[in-house]
Amino acid sequence: MIHYRAHHGRSSSHQQIARLVREMNVGPILDVGSAQGTLGQLLAGSGLEIDAVEPNPAWADAAKPYYRSVQTGTVEQANLPASHYRVIVCADVLEHTTSPHEVIQSLITHATSDAAFIVSLPNVAHFSVRLMLLAGRFPKMNRGILDRTHLHFFTRKTASDMLRGSGLKIERVLTTVVPLEELAQAPGAKRVLTGVSRVQEPFAWLLPGMFAFQWIFLARRSSNTAAVSRSP
Repeated sequence: MIHYRAHHGRSSSHQQIARLVREMNVGPILDVGSAQGTLGQLLAGSGLEIDAVEPNPAWADAAKPYYRSVQTGTVEQANLPASHYRVIVCADVLEHTTSPHEVIQSLITHATSDAAFIVSLPNVAHFSVRLMLLAGRFPKMNRGILDRTHLHFFTRKTASDMLRGSGLKIERVLTTVVPLEELAQAPGAKRVLTGVSRVQEPFAWLLPGMFAFQWIFLARRSSNTAAVSRSP
């Protein structure tokens, strides 16, 4: 089932990541786990060179019109050039991998020394998950924080520790809110839910540990990355 689609809310991870990439305005860029090409579509007309890796063959085919090249397979299987990419995007990807730490270390070998890493991860400490735990529930869902395909669950601290332990230095942390507007189809209902979504934004700013739906990290290779990436 294809359910990874572009979210259009101003605070969604898709929109914020696209803005970050446009602000940096450097390439080439690697989109890890591109799905059907969401980032490529949002960056259309930017003039930036963007490559992608996507393990789902159908999604990889759908993404091809929006990228310079798309490799079908996992990032561990991909044949990527060394020390090449100036921006690497892992949008809602690492929680699906067996070892996020090893994936980041592998990606570092394909990044330039000044490369930026943009990583988004769901916040398992969101108040909705806390309420479910209080009720004795931890359900598997088809999407969202408790997506049944997630192999790892992160808070801000554990996500930060994972990125730093993999050889990255975090420069900036952004948050998203629950994209309620994506639940509606009718224009009127979508407008109402968009307004409700925006009400979440000050709460996510004041109490991000409780109300942030996702974390978006902007990071770069730390000074000791070379030593980290060579460790067994």
